[in-house]
Amino acid sequence: MANTRATWVRSKLVAGLVGLFAGGITILLIESAGHAAFGTADPANLDAVTVPMFLSVLAAWTVGSGVAGAVATYWSGAATGGLALGMGLILLAGAVSNMLVIPHPVWLVVAAVVLMPLTAWMAGRRLVASAPAGAP
Repeated sequence: MANTRATWVRSKLVAGLVGLFAGGITILLIESAGHAAFGTADPANLDAVTVPMFLSVLAAWTVGSGVAGAVATYWSGAATGGLALGMGLILLAGAVSNMLVIPHPVWLVVAAVVLMPLTAWMAGRRLVASAPAGAP
């Protein structure tokens, strides 16, 4: 019976949910730190938003994607970076919905589309590559 529970808890679905939660909390914390450090501006007025403000958002999205990919890969014991890439793509979908509501500069959109899935996948692949042979 314990083996069935362990299998369910370590499933890719649960790992994905835990990874997304960890990534979301990471994004929240880094964006909050960015707001504290650089202030906030009216998002409807793109001229009022400074480059450091945008960079802090990009950093939050990128690091959060990496955390989500790493946590999901570690939690599930996945043997590839596919689950991690999925985490990055799901968080990217959230970022794109944000971009559709609030105007963002083109460089930020391009950087997020490239960096979020790439960082998540690289974090997952690094964990897979560093896992000892025969690890669960």
